[in-house]
Amino acid sequence: SENLGIIERSEIADEVKALDQDARASLRTLGVRFGAYHIYVPVLLKPGPSALIATLWALKNGGLGIPGLGELLRLAASGRTSAAVDPAFTRRLYAMAGYKIAGTRAVRVDILERLADIIRPLIAWRPTAEQADPPPGAIHGYGFTATVAMTSLLGCSGEDFAGVLRSLGYRAE
Repeated sequence: SENLGIIERSEIADEVKALDQDARASLRTLGVRFGAYHIYVPVLLKPGPSALIATLWALKNGGLGIPGLGELLRLAASGRTSAAVDPAFTRRLYAMAGYKIAGTRAVRVDILERLADIIRPLIAWRPTAEQADPPPGAIHGYGFTATVAMTSLLGCSGEDFAGVLRSLGYRAE
């Protein structure tokens, strides 16, 4: 509640580790999602709730004339998964609208988690007797290559997509 439904997992890593399975289950029944990068309430990322959160935050932190409020409300309502970051907008406002700044893009938090869900099995893939050929995107040696599914999920490609991956801690080889 203190972060209006979204918090970076790294900010509360010790608290998350201290939760037992019953506590996690209780939070999940309340709608809390434990992602790789964020702990968040998905229902608050929907256009209506995210618009209300961003508007209330703006009222408390400078008023409805705060740069970017209207644009971010339209972005959230459009359902777009990412957009170019506008440096004139308050960075915290992006978070209030449900977006994380990742490189030069603002990406919806749930989309970053879906991207992590796509990448994680590709990195963990190892050849077996049943599956010697890697699935699309998996490579030998604990890595992955970008796929069309990844770039279309984020709605960006090239250097923008690479910047998102770098901001998440991945490195290119």
